[in-house]
Amino acid sequence: MLLLLSTGASAADFQGRARLWVGPAFDSNAKRDFVSSTVATQPDLFLFGSGQLEGILKLGERVRLLGSYDVGGRKFVFAPTEDTVVQAAQLEGTVTFANYFAVGLAGHARDRRGAERDYTDLVGGAVVDFFPTPSVDMRVQVSAHRFLFYNRFSYSFWGPDGTVSARYRFNRRHSVSVFGSYNARTFNGLARHAPGPEGAEPPPDETRFDPVFGAGASYSFRGPFHFSFSYSYTDNQGSNMYGERVQRHRLNGTAAFRLPWALTLLTSLTWQPTVFLDHVYLATNDLTVVEDDENVSSLTLKLVKPLNKYLDLDVRYAGYLGFLPQNDFLYLRHVVSLGLAVNF
Repeated sequence: MLLLLSTGASAADFQGRARLWVGPAFDSNAKRDFVSSTVATQPDLFLFGSGQLEGILKLGERVRLLGSYDVGGRKFVFAPTEDTVVQAAQLEGTVTFANYFAVGLAGHARDRRGAERDYTDLVGGAVVDFFPTPSVDMRVQVSAHRFLFYNRFSYSFWGPDGTVSARYRFNRRHSVSVFGSYNARTFNGLARHAPGPEGAEPPPDETRFDPVFGAGASYSFRGPFHFSFSYSYTDNQGSNMYGERVQRHRLNGTAAFRLPWALTLLTSLTWQPTVFLDHVYLATNDLTVVEDDENVSSLTLKLVKPLNKYLDLDVRYAGYLGFLPQNDFLYLRHVVSLGLAVNF
């Protein structure tokens, strides 16, 4: 959808799109449980629906506004406690000056309800962009972050977020990107200390604090097929909370191919080795994970077939695998869905 609004000397240019996706699905581990090798997980069927709106508004040559809104839900047949509704919104506005810079405000909000993981995640702040040549662009973003975890409020936190990112495009097909981030999280609960010797006086109470560092790099190719590879590292070893000191590596490869009969195949493979520095897993790390981007290794496949200008049929598979070597627990999950998408 393209809308052009003329206002004489200046022009307002709006581009937007909408998408609705619905269908049935199967989940082999509806409760997302880590289990031992002798314990089975609970499979279930569910119905899903999701909608997406996004748009970009350009006011003249220097002002740009962009926004998006997503909503999705799942209704399980035999495990209604796992029903979920997730909403997310993003808004950004920037003004270009001196030909090479842009400044503005950006924020996003995410709200998830259901399956005993109700939370609201709010991030907002200032951005500065630098684009000295068509091949180079950089961004610095400083934000305030508030995370509210309603089922266990002591795991809610607040603090500043800082991110620096840069991208270099060799040509129309090849590009590389890097980023670094720092998140200082002060929690609404006290830190839990490691068990001390019997009879020893416990340490004084202190508020939990997690200094979280992140960094990563990626390569992208766009040509007869699309391919990207990325590596990122997350470090929370400075946490004063026993059991929450974690180091995580993430390697991800994605690819998209055109197939005969107007089919498109998209696939993604992620490997996420995690080191728990206290040699204990308390199942509370990274409560802000997105709905189907879990903190375990995964393989996803998506096959899309356009039916006409507005309708797509797609079949999806996602498999997840994780290990807890300290207690010999296993996380295994398979999700298969058949969806019909309407595009505007």
